[in-house]
Order: sequence, then C-alpha cells, then structure tokens
Amino acid sequence: MADLNETFVSFNGNIKLSEKRKKELRTSRNAVREDIRKYFDDNRDKHTVKFKGQGSFSMNTSILPLSGEYDVDDGVYIFGKEEDRPTPSQAHGWILKAVENRTNQNSIDKNTCVRVQYAAQYHIDLPIYYKTTDNDNEYFFDSSDVPELAHKDKGWIPSDPYAFRLWFEEKAKGKEQLKRIVRYLKAWTDNKHHLNLPSGMIFTILAVNNYVSKDRDDEAFLETLKSIQLAIDSSKNFWARYECFRPTVDTTENLLVKYSSETKKKNFLDALDSLITSGNQAIEAKSKKDACAKWQKHLGDRFPCSNIEEKDEDVAKAFSSPDQLRYDNKSA
Repeated sequence: MADLNETFVSFNGNIKLSEKRKKELRTSRNAVREDIRKYFDDNRDKHTVKFKGQGSFSMNTSILPLSGEYDVDDGVYIFGKEEDRPTPSQAHGWILKAVENRTNQNSIDKNTCVRVQYAAQYHIDLPIYYKTTDNDNEYFFDSSDVPELAHKDKGWIPSDPYAFRLWFEEKAKGKEQLKRIVRYLKAWTDNKHHLNLPSGMIFTILAVNNYVSKDRDDEAFLETLKSIQLAIDSSKNFWARYECFRPTVDTTENLLVKYSSETKKKNFLDALDSLITSGNQAIEAKSKKDACAKWQKHLGDRFPCSNIEEKDEDVAKAFSSPDQLRYDNKSA
C-alpha cells in the first residue's frame, strides 16, 4: 500500500500562505484599520469603531488560489446607540470614504462588504457590523448581543463570524491535521472551480463534523471524505441528509441550499464520489507514483509527484519511461 503522507504534507506547504505573505497581509490590514479609526475620530462623534479578523485568514486555513488573487476578511464593528444607527448604505459610505486613498486601485462597494483592492493580487474585504453594547474586553464578544451585518439589499441582518471562528478554534485545538484537511478540500474545490462546488465555509463545517484522525494525512483525508459522503449523500447512505447547518448564527440556515439545484448537487456529489474512488485506488496502489497520479488528477499540479522516489526496484523499473506509466483509463 502506497504511503503518501509526506507528499500530502508537502502539498500543504505548496498551497498554504507563507509567513512572508501573512506578514504582508497583516501590514496592509493594519494600515486600513488606521485609516478607518482616523475617519471615525475626525467625523463620527456618536460612533466608535473596532475590528476583528474573520474568515480563513484568521483561522489559518487560507490557501493560495490558482487565480493568484487572495484575500483577508476584516470585520469593522461600529458601536453606537440604537437611535444613531445608520442605514447599511450609509455605513458602507463611511467605510468607503475612510479607505478611499489607501491604494491607487478603486475600492469596490459590494452588498456585504467594502473591498480594498491592492495591485499585488490581493484584497481586503471589510464587512461592516453594528453593535449597541461594548463590554470593553479585548474581543468585545457577547453571545447575548449578536452583531448585525450591513447588507445593502437585505438591511441589517444578524451575523457573528467571530463566534464561528471561536467554534472552529475550539474544534481544531491541537488538531493541525484537521486544518490541513480543510486546506486540501479548498485546494480540491479550487482545482475544480468549473464545477462551482460549495464554499470554503461549508467544507470547513463538513470537515469538522466528519473529521477522522489517522497517522497519515492521505488516510485521514480519505476517511474524512467518506464520512462526509455518508452524512450528505442519500444514494450512499439511506440516513444521509443533504444539509450543512451553521454552528453559530444563524443555526437554522442550511448552507447547502445554495447548491441544491439538480445540476449543482449532482456535480458536487459526483465529484466527491470520484475523489473518493481515486483515493481508494491510491491507498491500495503498490506504486507511490501511481498513487500520486490518482490524487493529482483531483488536487491539481501543485500536488507534488515529481519528487517521489520508488523504494521497490521492480515498481520503479515500470516507470523508467513515460509510455510505461500505468494509468487506468477506467479509474476515477
């Protein structure tokens, strides 16, 4: 049986953000924060502002996307009295004004955030929240006072991404392998972007809820995939439900509804099944190169097969020339 644990760990190194990139992003994020603080100090007598990182960057599960365009999500929390609450469009306008000179790129006003675009192929998304209480602790987290997101179409809606971050950090505490599996899932969806597979948040929840720990990353990834399939694919398990609920506000929201059309659902479940089939074949393969090709078909060229050395001389001989590569056209 082929052991590709080292190959998976190398793959993780290929797709995760480097410390240099992280530092660059933090520097840009902090500069944007200072712009917003200054704007509020100078222009908003009835409001104060604080910040909390959110999303994959804050949870250390970010990957470098194939497009080269990566991002940071940084929540902007406006504090004030209820009677001084702005409209979502007003709140967006304040943040747009605050960051207008940060880069030479035009900032983008989206429904759920303001995006500060940098020329170096990254951007900072600034979702905006309103809170009427501030308990003055470092993270101003208060489960009884859920922040409300400024959505330009839907108005102020309850949303607490920091609670999601706390949930993930608790579930992933001491489980670096789980974080790597989340990155592997994101890299898979990035490589299969044409299929419009579910979001990184959905796969983060599915990975946490169905995580299977193993000594080897290839086995842990495969067993977690199987567990996810048994949870959501009724064609494989009668008790399965095509559902993925938020663990925090709003806990009644099934995030897979967005991917429930006949085409999207079929694409997702078929792709998942194909990945599992290839994973099974890879685990059972005698040749590491053959096993690596099975995974690489789904995870992309960043999955490193070129540096694999066969220990079995007979198997290595079979790969002595390109036309002898043992690919099975009928395999997944």
